[in-house]
Amino acid sequence: MSQIQPIALVSGATRGIGRAIAQGLANRGAKVLLGARSLEAGQKVAAEISTPDTQVEAVELDTTSQATIDNLVTFIREKYGRLDILVNNAGISLDFYPDTPVREKLSRTLETNVVGTAALTDAMIPQLEKSGHARIVNVSSVLASFTSRTQPDWIYKDVAMPTYQASKAALNSLTLSYAKLLMEKNIKVNAICPGLTATDATNHYGDRMPDQAAQVAIQYALLDDAGPTGTFADENGRVDW
Repeated sequence: MSQIQPIALVSGATRGIGRAIAQGLANRGAKVLLGARSLEAGQKVAAEISTPDTQVEAVELDTTSQATIDNLVTFIREKYGRLDILVNNAGISLDFYPDTPVREKLSRTLETNVVGTAALTDAMIPQLEKSGHARIVNVSSVLASFTSRTQPDWIYKDVAMPTYQASKAALNSLTLSYAKLLMEKNIKVNAICPGLTATDATNHYGDRMPDQAAQVAIQYALLDDAGPTGTFADENGRVDW
């Protein structure tokens, strides 16, 4: 990355892994735009994680609302003139809502995890191009790995989350497509798996904390020009698609 302070946007950053990514990037010198559906909630989190040595600014961002995306593009263009890092963290999982019809679960999940991510990414490309060394990190899941899901001894072989897993598989496909489309612009695009983490989304299952889960996203957000693009990784290295 450049020695100029990078400008980073993190979607879904008011809690859990997104919040930890935002805080971690700020601690490493980035100016962080903390994406929040509720600006008031975002401002509260920004104040909580800011220190005298870090810069975190809350911005309104609902990836299912094109209006908030367009408004944010204008804000970034006029205030900063570029975007160096985009972390697509916003996502939902509705598989454990038995009373919600499958059509609704799939539609809502894809709208947030796939359509919203693509819409935000596409809208930000002109600002990312101005960076000269931009990075896009898509927060995916090993549960989307077709290779792993066919292994009989895989640790998650008994997990079946149809809508969530389908959405993250689609996100991985977007990662490969954008990596190819943006390679000549020196925009690196990678998918990462933060691992099973104790957050609201998992009902705080397990003892793995968001700060640990955020590390791989931060690593790929700060890749130098020799770093990879079009890859899928977790904290242990490459993950098979």
